[in-house]
Amino acid sequence: MSCGEAHATPCVEVLGAVVFLIDGEIQEVSKVRDIETHLAECPPCRSEMDHERKMHQMLHEVLTRSCCETAPPEFHQQLAMQLAAMQNQGSEILTEFTMTEISIQIDEFGSIEHREITIETTQEFRFPTED
Repeated sequence: MSCGEAHATPCVEVLGAVVFLIDGEIQEVSKVRDIETHLAECPPCRSEMDHERKMHQMLHEVLTRSCCETAPPEFHQQLAMQLAAMQNQGSEILTEFTMTEISIQIDEFGSIEHREITIETTQEFRFPTED
């Protein structure tokens, strides 16, 4: 997408940075300023930025609605007691966690069409310590 006009910062560069700008990933103040100047001058890019912001907000709302589970306090207490007991027994626990992937498809009305959670690897190793 390009408006056909010459800008100090080209449309293609601005459009490539829109998601990073929305997420606050661009640290360089001058780059942010250049993008904001471009958006003020370029209606097509500004429209794309507005669209991406709306999509970002909608995704945030969907994730908030569908991924709001927390562990109950009893679980935390039970886990703390088990860890304390294991320390008293003289064992060492090594736990390895890796990526959790969440895939959500949203239709144009904001309804969830598909949700999948995959935990690739979770391993726990217990080694008795030598006294």
